[in-house]
Order: sequence, then C-alpha cells, then structure tokens
Amino acid sequence: MTSTIQSQSNNSIKVGASPKLSTLAKERPDFATNSLKEKLFGDVVIGASVTLAIAPILTIIDKAVVQSASGTHTLARSTLESMQGMLTNPIKTVKSPAFLLVWGVYAGTYSTANCLKTLVEHQSYKEEARNSGKSSTAELGKVGIFLGTTCANSGLAMLKDRTYAQLYGSNPTKSIIPRWTYAMWIARDLSVIGSSFILPDIVYPKLVDAYGFDEKTAKSFCQIALPVGAQFVASPLHYIGLDLYNRNLGSSVSWRESMIDRSKSLYRGILPVTIARIARIAPGYGFAGVFNTQLRDDWREYLLEREVKMMMDDSTNSTASRLVALVHNDPKRL
Repeated sequence: MTSTIQSQSNNSIKVGASPKLSTLAKERPDFATNSLKEKLFGDVVIGASVTLAIAPILTIIDKAVVQSASGTHTLARSTLESMQGMLTNPIKTVKSPAFLLVWGVYAGTYSTANCLKTLVEHQSYKEEARNSGKSSTAELGKVGIFLGTTCANSGLAMLKDRTYAQLYGSNPTKSIIPRWTYAMWIARDLSVIGSSFILPDIVYPKLVDAYGFDEKTAKSFCQIALPVGAQFVASPLHYIGLDLYNRNLGSSVSWRESMIDRSKSLYRGILPVTIARIARIAPGYGFAGVFNTQLRDDWREYLLEREVKMMMDDSTNSTASRLVALVHNDPKRL
C-alpha cells in the first residue's frame, strides 16, 4: 500500500516503509499513544482472520497425525474421511470442537505475538524519543515476545492436543496425560515458536547483508523455510509425546527397554508424521506468517499515512515539512 499525499508546498511524497515511526513519535509524542489502541486492534483482527483461512486444512492434518500415531488410521484414510465430512457438512465441521480448538490455538498465538511486538515497538519508540535515538528495549523485547508467545501457544496447544488425543487416540477413555508427554509437547512448541516468530527477524537481515537478497524476499523466505526446517526437531518430539500417551509400557519394562521400544516405534512412524507436520506448518506458520506480516505492515502504513495527511492539512504545523524531508531522505531539511 502506497499513497501519494500533496503537501501545502506542492511536495509530492510517498509514504511507505522507510519513514521511522520513532521519528514521528519524537515530533508528535501523542502519536504513539493514540495509535497504540488501533494497532493492537489490527493485530488481533489480522491474527484471527489469517488463521481462520487456514484452520480447515490444519484441522484435517492434526487429526490425521493423531490417528496415524495411535495406529487407528493411516494418514491417507484419515485425511480422506475428514475431507469428505468437511465437504458434505461444512457448517458442522466449523462448529466442531476439533475445528474451533485448532483455530483458537493459531488465532491466539498470532494475536499474542502481534500484540507483544507492537508493545515492544512502542516502548522502543518512547525510549528513543527520550534518549536521542538510543533504546535498550529491542533485545529484551525479543526475549519477552518469545516467552509470551510460547506461553500462549503452549497453553492453548496443550488443551487442543489433550482433547485430540482423547478424541482420536487409541485409548479414548484415558483421561490423564503423562507428564513426559507434556514435556515433549512443550519442547516441540519452543522449537516451533522460535522458528516462526523470532528467528525470521534475526536471520533475514543476514541474508540481505551477506547475499544481497531483497529485504521482502528474504523475510518471506525465512518466514516459510525456518518453520519448515524446525519440523525435523518438532515432529519426533510430537510423535514421542503421542506414543507415551497411547502406549503405557508399564513398570516391568526397564528404562533401556522402553527407550529401544519407543525408538523402534519412532523409526516406523516418524516419516509420514514429519511429512504431515511439514504440510501443516507450511500454511500454519509459513504462508500465514507471510500474510500476517504483510497485513500488519499495511495496517501500520495506513495509520501513518492518515496521521501524516492530518498534519499536512494543518498549514501551521511545522512537523509536516520535517516529515517531507524524512520521506525524501533530505537531512538538510530536517
């Protein structure tokens, strides 16, 4: 989204991603506060909307993975049955706990990550305004975003995974989830969230600097490739967690024998589960992540354009000329 705004001096400027909101915050301290609520509103709406679009396919894949790990269905059979049910009765599917749980996990995760990023950004802007461009919030903010998003994702995912295991596992009457299952799933979530929301922002600038990638291309590549690559770690953790729930080997089996048995089970079943989780993560955290980032950027650009236009409509506002200089990258006019 790019719009052209005519200033009082007939300067035509394009407001895009280049103007820093931190500079606008210095010129207008009220801007950061006034736009925060609107940004957070956009963060939640965008997170919920993007994930609603990909929730049907994720529901099919999640169910197939659980049924495949429990041995009740093959991936193909489970997928076919779910697709038939979705096509014949889509309303029932959308209202089902299986669908709502999956959508809830992803909508909650994206909305939390979006809002935390916005809060960290605004705190950084205010610090830069007070300290002449210096801020210590950014690095600590990344840790906070990672921990906050992981907590939200893990809490929602545990609820979903427990319900799926009980609905589609080999022992539907079993109500207690082993602690080791939770441990495996938490480790899985750490790898997924880190590769989806933290690593892309760290890795893509290195691709730009080292290989001359276009910034947008590098960001999109990392947003898809890193979550997919993380599945080679997350898939075994997810599978072992399900195996611990589905098969209680009993106290008579030694730790060594248990490890050997579960390793054999992992060897036999991990390939289709990994393929399914890659097929799941590509839309869930890859393509959805790209659209989420793009829509957030567009929403922020709209808010910035609106604020600049209001300032330029005020002929007595000296900030307008400085913003023109900022957009034109002309330090002499600042």
